[in-house]
Formats: sequence, structure tokens, C-alpha cells
Amino acid sequence: FTVENTGNVTITNILVTDPLLTVNGGSIMLAPEEINANTFFGTYTITQSDIDTGSLTNTATVSGEAPDGSTVNDTSDDPTNPTDVDANGDGEPDDATVTTFSSNPELLVFKTGVFIDANNDGLAQAGETIQYTFDVTNTGNVTISGITITDPLVTINGGPITLLSEETDNTTFTATYTLTQNDVNSGAVTNVASASGTAPDGTIVTDDSDDPTTAASNDPTVTPLTRDPEIALFK
Repeated sequence: FTVENTGNVTITNILVTDPLLTVNGGSIMLAPEEINANTFFGTYTITQSDIDTGSLTNTATVSGEAPDGSTVNDTSDDPTNPTDVDANGDGEPDDATVTTFSSNPELLVFKTGVFIDANNDGLAQAGETIQYTFDVTNTGNVTISGITITDPLVTINGGPITLLSEETDNTTFTATYTLTQNDVNSGAVTNVASASGTAPDGTIVTDDSDDPTTAASNDPTVTPLTRDPEIALFK
């Protein structure tokens, strides 16, 4: 905080207050035209809500005592804002201080497929199933809401959900796929799902699923199926 005595008398007991934080420093005395830029300071801890909003707007107040005992005060101005709105009509600019935050909305989705061997014979047969689970992580710095997962292969159960920055959900979304004979003949089922959500500014955030069992990134989920080609002949 930079405080300047813009009057023609000495001002004493000068203090700065701020509804957002505790201001350290003071009180001080300033002669006419004297400036102090190193006594008053404060620290504010940013919240997720501040980042989601995209900015933090705030105004502080300075007050002091004139020689005749009257109280002199002023609301703070943002020196980086050229608008210079005089909200209280005292001839001094009173623009609120606005601190902006960059937004980086991102999602990361892992899709895992597990073959369910219903008859425990170690082989895949048409009619048996693959159980899919999905890990969704908000890898950005803003909250993402309305998150859903779509998959061209199956109907997804669960959702929508909201995730804070760096939050992960691995229990909400599930799906079950029933094998066909073509799947068994192929020896594997390969598939990609997609996650979608909305950032605070309305931006739609999407991500295609990745197979966490491989080192490659953004690769489809491949569930292998054990085959046992045999033939018997009786004559």
C-alpha cells in the first residue's frame, strides 16, 4: 500500500484497513506531500472460488488524524487502472484493485476394462462381459462441473459430477459390455470413451480416454480375450 498526504497539514495516526486481509504496519505520520510505500503490507491466500471467478476485486481504506482532531480518510485506488473513477466524490480516484487469474481447464480420463470369466474356464465366450471403470481427474486449475462420459460401445452409468482442481473420481462412472462372437474371434475389444464438462466461464472441456495399463498416452483401452481354437472329428 502506498499512502500519500495530498493535503497541506501533517496527518498522524495513519492506518490502513482492508476487509479481505490483515494489514501489517503503522501507524505512521506524513507531512504534506510526503509518500510512504513500505510500511503497510498484507497477504491474502487465494481460494478455488477466486480462481474460478477469474479475478479478485478489493478496496482498502486509509484513515488518519488532522491537527484539529478531525478524521481524514480515503478509499484505495488501483494505480494500474487508468479509469480513475471518483466513487466518493472527494477528488481522488477510487478504482478497486483487480487481480486477474489465468484459467486452464483440463480433464484427464483413464478407462480400464476387465474381462469377467463367468464360467471360470479361462476362455472368453459370447455372452460373457467386460466391466469398465473410469478414473476422471481435473488436471486444470478451475472447477469443472457437469462432467459426463460417453462411449460408443456401452451405456455409461453414473454422473454428472463436479470436480475441483486436482480432484479425482474413480467410483462414479461404470459400464458393462456383453461380448459377441465377433469379439471373441478378434481376441480383444478395443474402445475409446470421452469425458466432457463445463468450466466456470462456460467453456466446454473434453478429453478422450487413455488406457492406464500401457505406457503410451491417449491410446484406446484394449481388453484381451483368451482364445482356444480347437476342432474334433468323429468318423
